[in-house]
Amino acid sequence: MRRAVAWWILGGLLLAQVAVMALSLDGTLFAGLVLNAVYLLPGLLVAGRAWRNPGPDRAAFGFLSAGMTAYGVANVYWYLVVRDLDPEPLVSPADGMWLAFYPCFAVALVLLLRRRLPRLSTAAWLDGVIASGAVSALVSVPLLATVDPSPQATLVGVVVNAAYPVCDIVVAGCLLGAWALCGWRAERTIILMIAGMALFATGDAFSMMLIWQGIDPWPAWIELTWTIGLTLLALAARHTASSPGSAAGGQPAGMWVSTAVPSGLALLCLALLVYEALADHLAPPVSSCLAGIAVAAAILRMILSVRSAEALGAARRQARTDDLTGLANRRHFVEHLDLTIAGSEPCLSVAFVDLDRFKEVNDSFGHDVGDSLLRMVGDRLRAALPDGVLLARLGGDEFGLIMPGCDAGGAGTIIENILRTLREPFALPEVDLHVDASVGIAVYPDDGTDRPTLLRRADVAMYAAKNGHDGLTFATGLDDQARARLTMLEELRTGLSRGELVLHYQPKVLVGAALEVCGVEALVRWQHPVRGLIYPDDFLYTAESADLMRHVTAAVLDLACRQIRSWHDEGLPISVAVNLSVSNLRDPEFPAQVASLLERYDLPPSALELEVTESVLMTDADHALALLGQLRGMGIKLAVDDYGTGYSSLTYLQVLPVDDLKLDRAFVSRCTTDPRSAAIVQSTVQLAHSLGMRIIAEGVEDDATLAMLHEYGCDIAQGYGIARPQDAATTTRWLRSHQIATLAA
Repeated sequence: MRRAVAWWILGGLLLAQVAVMALSLDGTLFAGLVLNAVYLLPGLLVAGRAWRNPGPDRAAFGFLSAGMTAYGVANVYWYLVVRDLDPEPLVSPADGMWLAFYPCFAVALVLLLRRRLPRLSTAAWLDGVIASGAVSALVSVPLLATVDPSPQATLVGVVVNAAYPVCDIVVAGCLLGAWALCGWRAERTIILMIAGMALFATGDAFSMMLIWQGIDPWPAWIELTWTIGLTLLALAARHTASSPGSAAGGQPAGMWVSTAVPSGLALLCLALLVYEALADHLAPPVSSCLAGIAVAAAILRMILSVRSAEALGAARRQARTDDLTGLANRRHFVEHLDLTIAGSEPCLSVAFVDLDRFKEVNDSFGHDVGDSLLRMVGDRLRAALPDGVLLARLGGDEFGLIMPGCDAGGAGTIIENILRTLREPFALPEVDLHVDASVGIAVYPDDGTDRPTLLRRADVAMYAAKNGHDGLTFATGLDDQARARLTMLEELRTGLSRGELVLHYQPKVLVGAALEVCGVEALVRWQHPVRGLIYPDDFLYTAESADLMRHVTAAVLDLACRQIRSWHDEGLPISVAVNLSVSNLRDPEFPAQVASLLERYDLPPSALELEVTESVLMTDADHALALLGQLRGMGIKLAVDDYGTGYSSLTYLQVLPVDDLKLDRAFVSRCTTDPRSAAIVQSTVQLAHSLGMRIIAEGVEDDATLAMLHEYGCDIAQGYGIARPQDAATTTRWLRSHQIATLAA
C-alpha cells in the first residue's frame, strides 16, 4: 500500500512540474521543492525495491538506486549552493555526483544482463556489436558537435562537460547492444531503461549545446527529460520486482524485428560513412570509427546468416531423407500426403510396397547385402516412376508412393510397371536376386478423405496382397474377409482403449491319482459390444499384423496378475500361464514391464508362467533366447507351447531356458487310437525329462487318454476332459472344489 502511495506521489510531482512550467512559476520556492522532490523520489523508490526484494537482481538495482540518488542529491546541491553563485562555475561538486550516475548505471546493466543471458551464439554477439556500434556512432555525431568550448574555458571544464555526451554515447550503445544480446526480446525492463536513457541523452545534448553557447536560462522542458528519464528507470525496477518469473526475458522477437533492427542500423551507419565521404564537413573521427565497426559486424553477420540458412536447409533435407536409400522418409511422406490432400487434386492414390521374403535375404547373406539390395530397389523404383510421384522408404523393406491425379486405373498401371521392373534380377556381390513385392493401393476420395484412413486402407490392402499372393490389391477391391479385417482392426483399437478384453481360464492338473490343480492358462477373449464374445483366432492375427499385440499382451498380463492377486487373497495359491507373441520377444523393455506388474500386485515370480510357440522362437531366435534368459533369471516360469507342430529344432530345445514343454493336442488326442501318436507322446515325455523339463499334455478329452499319459510319465494335463475354459467367477468356484498343489516359491 505504501509503495502504491509513493508512486502516486511521484506521478503527482511530475504533473506539478508540468504545471510549474505551464504557469511560468520557475524560481519560486514551490517550484524548487517540486523539482528536487521529483529528482530524489525515483532513486529512493529503486532503493526500496532493492531493500525489500532480496532476489537475484538486488545488487543490480542497488547500484542503480545509488546512481539515481546521487543524481538527485547533486540536483539538490546545485539548487541550494551553485545556482545562486555569480558567475555560476562551469564545474562544481554537483558534476561529480551527476557523473557518478553513469558508472553506477553501467554496473547495474551488467548485473542485470549476467542473469538474463545464457550462452550466446556468435550471431548474438555480432548483433550486439552492430547495435552498440551503430547507436554510438549515430548518437555521437550530434552530441560531439555540441562540444565547442570557448577560449576562456579551462581544461577541467572542457573535460567534465564533455564527459556528459561521451557517457551518453557509451550508455546508448551499451543499451542497444544489450537489447541485441537479449535476442531483441520485448522485455519491459530493458525497454524502459532504453527509453529513460534516451531522454537523458536528449537532455544532456541540449544542455551541453546551451552551455557552450552561453544561453541562460534554459528552456524548462529540458528538466522534464531528466525527471521523466529517472521515473522510467524506477518503473524498470518496479516491473522486475513484480514479475520475478520474467528473468528469461519477454516475448521472443519476431523474425522481422531481429532482422530489420540490426539491418536498419547498419544501413544508417553506411549512410553516415557515405555522407562523410561526400560532404564538406566531416563527421567526428570517433563516429566514423564506430560506424565502420558496425558495418563490418553487419557484413560478418550476413555471412553467418547465409551459412546458417544453408545448414538449416541441409538439416531440413536430412530430416526428411532416408539415410540408406536417399529417398524421402516417413516424415516427408506424411507431410507431403497431407499437403496433397489439402490441395486441389480431384483424386490421388497411395500405395504401400512391401518386398517379399526380404528377411530371408538378411538372414542368409547378412545385413550388408540386404542394405545394398534396398539401395538398388530404391534406385530402380525411382527410375521407373513418372514425374510428380513421390517415392519414400517408410522403414525396413517397405516403400510408399503418393501418386497425385491418379485414379485406380492410373495407379494400377504405375504399380504394374514397377513390379515388372523389380522382377529383373539384382546383381549383388554374392548372388543375383529376383525380388517380388506385395502392393496395396488406396484411392482418394473413394477409400478415404483423410490421411489416417487412406494409410490404413492401403496397409490392409497390402497385407491382403501378401496373404493372397496376388502381388497387387486395391482397397476398393478388397473381398469381404479383408474388409472385415479392416473393420475389426478399427474396432479392436477402440476395444483396447475401452477395456473390452476379458480372460477365461483353463485349469491344469498334475497327472496322478489325486489330480491336484497346479495352475491355469489364461485365454484372451474379446467381449465385443455388438458381436458378443470373440475368440482369439478371430482377432489375434489382425492385432499382430497391425502392431497391436504389445498392447494386447500388456492388457492380458495386467488382467492375469490382478486375478492372481485376487485368488491368492482368497487362499487359492494358483499360478497363471500367459501366451506371448513375436512382438513381445522383440521388445527389450518387456522384462521390465513384467517386473513392474509383479511388483504392483505384490506377486512372486513363480505365480506367472509365460508361454511361447516354436514358430515365435524361430522368428528371431537370438533375440528371443536373450529375452527369455532375462525373464528366467527373474524367476518366471517359461514354457514352449504347441510343441511338435512348428519348426522343431533340438538345437534350440537344448539351449532354451524353459521349464515346460506343452505337447500339442494333435498328438495327445489320438494317442489312444494311433500308435504313431502314442510313440511321439512317449518319446517326447522322455526327451523333456532328459532335458530337465516337465511335459504338459494339451487336448486331454477323456479318462483313457489321462490314464495313458500317467503310464507314460507325463507331468501335467490340460483339456476339455478336465475342465473347459471359463470366466474368472466360474473358474474360482471350480478351484474351490478341487485340491490345489502348493505354489513353488
